[in-house]
Amino acid sequence: FKGQRLLTSLTSIPFILPSIVVGIAFLGILPGSMHRTAFALIIAHAYFNFGFAARTIGNRWLQIHPHLDDAARILGASPAKLFSTVTLPILRRSIVNTSLIVFTLSFTSYGVVRMLGGPARSTIETEIYFRAMQLGDVSGAVLLSIVQILLVGLLFLISTRFGSRDSRRVSTPTVSRQKRIDSTKNRTVIALVGLGAIGFTVLPLLAILNKSLRTSKGFTLEGWRLVVSSNELWRGLSTSFIYAFGALIIAVLLATIAATAAVYDENTAGLVGVLTSLPIVVSSVSIGLGVLITFDTPPFDWRGSQLMLPLAHAMIALPLAVRMITPVLQGIPASLRQASSVLGATTWQTWRTIDLPIIRRTIVSAAAICAAVSLGEFGASSFLVRQSNETLPVLISRLLSRPGDILQTQAFALSVILVLFSAGIIFVIDSFEDFSPAKRTANNA
Repeated sequence: FKGQRLLTSLTSIPFILPSIVVGIAFLGILPGSMHRTAFALIIAHAYFNFGFAARTIGNRWLQIHPHLDDAARILGASPAKLFSTVTLPILRRSIVNTSLIVFTLSFTSYGVVRMLGGPARSTIETEIYFRAMQLGDVSGAVLLSIVQILLVGLLFLISTRFGSRDSRRVSTPTVSRQKRIDSTKNRTVIALVGLGAIGFTVLPLLAILNKSLRTSKGFTLEGWRLVVSSNELWRGLSTSFIYAFGALIIAVLLATIAATAAVYDENTAGLVGVLTSLPIVVSSVSIGLGVLITFDTPPFDWRGSQLMLPLAHAMIALPLAVRMITPVLQGIPASLRQASSVLGATTWQTWRTIDLPIIRRTIVSAAAICAAVSLGEFGASSFLVRQSNETLPVLISRLLSRPGDILQTQAFALSVILVLFSAGIIFVIDSFEDFSPAKRTANNA
């Protein structure tokens, strides 16, 4: 339907937003009486993840062959019966896997809880930080991290077994084909759902903008003026971009190598999948703690090194980059590589002349995602930054923790900058998808 791409892009913005910005958004939109409540945390995490869930499940839904629906309707199935007997069984695996990821992201959330929860709403993540950085109880923090990793790993194991059984039970041909909306009733429903999704996405973001322009005394641009004129804030911005550049280089390079290894050698595919999934199981706070206690003794004493943060950010972004690049490599017909080999090309020449031109746009999209992850990362950064190299999320947190309306408006103004960057990333990625080789092939089919 008209406007589908714009709607998809808009509803994807919350998932790529820095978690601390999501927390700040709901500080701005919820009344003070609802701050530090369980409801605030639940609705903020729902906001953070709903775009991801809709995009993931929706993409699988779009792949269901229209002939299955048509056959069910010819046999007299009602819309409810069609959904329960045809659509839902096919979507079940996607729904379960998406639910697991949403649960894991909420279970390991740190920035949202730090902003909205307060001391009364402590979670494993905030307790790990509190024990390690406030109490100096590193062993206790490590123990909590291990417990968390075991719990999340168990959930992933259960999901994998469920998914494998489900995939054997339900199989359907897939296509990338959309049906035209030819019913006034359906158009009305889509319009209402679309407007609701847009409102749910945009209102918290507008609340951030509003808070950056207002104090208890009324409208002001003082916060923005200080953001533009403050050397400290510009230093935080430049530091964040430098770290983001380093993180994307490391993550994209490792992801490309890992994806290529998995595609070229099927025997290593399982091992690559497991190793690159570990940062999903391990939370960003635990990664920050792990980097801190690992690289604190010679010959790898990097406690004062500028490399620690890009390394931690790259570890967090790596699974996303791998999962973006691998499917595109897998979609390249093996006959192209075989023809190249027959003509005498080495493996490197085959990859450079066949694979690289096809995955180039995906690599750029993966780099953009990695940069966004690094710019908004807060959990690991809370352990690893110093006052001389604060990143934007840490700087925002520090400004919010200090009294004063002008300091608050500065924090919200910096949050607006992060929101704009995240939105730009989403629209760039979606525009790249429109010109991807896979998309062109589908359009020409």
